[in-house]
Amino acid sequence: MDWGVPILMTGAILIVGWFFLGMQWNVHKGHRLLRWMRDGLPLLSERTTLEWVGTSLVRLRMREAKTPFREVELLLVFEPRDVPFLWLFSRWRGRRDLMIVRARLRQPPAFEGEWGNPTMWTGREILQRIIWREWENMDLAGGRLAYRGAMAPQVIEECLGDLSRCHPYIARLSVRRTEPHHLQIHVGFPMDRKISAREVFQQIRRIADRISRGSAISS
Repeated sequence: MDWGVPILMTGAILIVGWFFLGMQWNVHKGHRLLRWMRDGLPLLSERTTLEWVGTSLVRLRMREAKTPFREVELLLVFEPRDVPFLWLFSRWRGRRDLMIVRARLRQPPAFEGEWGNPTMWTGREILQRIIWREWENMDLAGGRLAYRGAMAPQVIEECLGDLSRCHPYIARLSVRRTEPHHLQIHVGFPMDRKISAREVFQQIRRIADRISRGSAISS
């Protein structure tokens, strides 16, 4: 008996089944997270536009964000669970579900800093792009910090401490003087710790306020 055809059919069924289950897992998780976020989003902006990009990315845009923000983009990035080999490879590379906050501030920061967690994919990526001879640098909070401006280490360490109380892991924290993004925060989904959305987004506003206050003090 030729087992080639049954083996191929079984493999195809397993791959299709995995794709369907992985896709449903991400979609279900995304909808749960969006429901959870509903109470907290008005702290950032009264109007939010939402877009699903495939089954591994949700983009929320806030064009008229509240002070201290001018504009906020919120990304929910899921592991590629619908493609088994890609999923296993990405986990080996340190990819996990992430909530990414990208923001333009009304008052640009007076300093710059890039903190990355080398065990996480977005943290490792920024650390590989930094030209280290052009930045001051130091080990900080289990990661590596490159910075310009004497106040950067203290402010970024305070921000990391705040984030660690609400999120299971932190991948990257970026503060830049120039656009498009003055502030970027890459963290694990906070709902895993059953914390309210209002508390999480209020914390993000406090971090942006702290960075903006540093700018006001510097000026």
